[in-house]
Amino acid sequence: MIDFEFIRDNWLFIATGIGATLGVTIFSFLFATPIAAIVARGRRSSFLPIKALSTFYVLLIDGIPLLLQIFFIFLALPQLGIIFPGLAASLLVMTVNYSARMSEIFYARLVVTEESQGETWTSIIPSFANEFASMIKDSTLLSVTGFIHDVMWRATKVGRAEFKMLEALTIAIIIYLILITIVTLGGKFLKMILSTAKSGKESSI
Repeated sequence: MIDFEFIRDNWLFIATGIGATLGVTIFSFLFATPIAAIVARGRRSSFLPIKALSTFYVLLIDGIPLLLQIFFIFLALPQLGIIFPGLAASLLVMTVNYSARMSEIFYARLVVTEESQGETWTSIIPSFANEFASMIKDSTLLSVTGFIHDVMWRATKVGRAEFKMLEALTIAIIIYLILITIVTLGGKFLKMILSTAKSGKESSI
């Protein structure tokens, strides 16, 4: 049986983690985007060393599971005397991982734009919305470090303490579903607005 009293008493505690979840996601996304653009440009560079380095960066980061990257930065680097505060380490690992992933979007768009000058960048908005949504989901892995008290960390904390993991994780699932839905629909809505505005300008010329 589901303990609805537990849900009533603890949903706010778990939902409070939305701030940490979105904080890490938003800042990581903002940091990763320009790096991704630079890496994509590097992969299109005619200067071989830059092209090779950019390509190697993407292959390296994409080839390492995100959870392993998290453990490496949080647990392995300190052995070398390289220690980051919890929040900084979280932002670093998410930025590095997603800058490689998002560079593929920029790279594909650069190829299309070079082949067709009439193409615009509006079409990549849903792709970036999807990456932002994925980043929200992947941020749950940071809860294993204990440094980021996000939705996942709070859900597992209170769920284990009161032996109510079913209820706690159900609350977390609902919260993440709401966040992902808002981001996905928001991306589509933004693309529609920009496309409509562009069409209006072209028709008025």
